[in-house]
Amino acid sequence: MKYKIRVYNLHTNKETIKVDEVFETKDAAEAAIENHKLQNPEKYEYVKIPVQN
Repeated sequence: MKYKIRVYNLHTNKETIKVDEVFETKDAAEAAIENHKLQNPEKYEYVKIPVQN
């Protein structure tokens, strides 16, 4: 299954960063999230969204 990432301001439901990339696996999406967390620690909440083909 493929995944997209949604990025929200911490403690809100307002989407703040648009990530258009579609990740081929759950592991690839999680790796991208970890990379974003290193750049912006404790600033955003990340959600993996499954994408159907």
